[in-house]
Amino acid sequence: MTVSFGKSGIIAVAMAVLALALAPPGDAAAQRCGRFAAAPGTLTDHQLRTSVLCLVNLARERNGIAPLRYSAALRRSATAHSKNMVRMSSLSHYGPGGSTPTTRIARSGYLASFETYRLAENIGAGQGPGYGSPLAITRGWLRSAGHRRNILDRGLHDFGVGIARGNPFGADGNAATYTLDLGARHR
Repeated sequence: MTVSFGKSGIIAVAMAVLALALAPPGDAAAQRCGRFAAAPGTLTDHQLRTSVLCLVNLARERNGIAPLRYSAALRRSATAHSKNMVRMSSLSHYGPGGSTPTTRIARSGYLASFETYRLAENIGAGQGPGYGSPLAITRGWLRSAGHRRNILDRGLHDFGVGIARGNPFGADGNAATYTLDLGARHR
């Protein structure tokens, strides 16, 4: 589903996919993406974030699309949203006070002084290696038409991955909630 926010922004909004099938990873991923198939409880937040980015960029590479560039502002927005989803027991693109991806990303400073922009957000949560690993979350996104469209959108260039320990359905040290914010801006 695509929803317009603000006077010039477009955000593709997709719901999270929780039930995932875990297939063996390819050699390219195994060599480049670290311990991407490990349960969240065995990885640091940095390892979770970088594994998601690596897997997303690998999917883009396989489709002839340039890799995403890191944005600290998008990461701040994504991290705050993941933490809010766990705290509020809600897996949703809407946050406290009815915030939307656009309002959260604007607060992060990412849109400052830019007149046009495109944004997309993927969210997901899971537990253990089969449902909560970077591989499980990324594969779930790639198997969902809306999430896949966001990841493979040639018009999106920047990213931020946010991680929160636990999930909206109950705190668990071996679970993680993920937000992937994607964007492009033009003056």
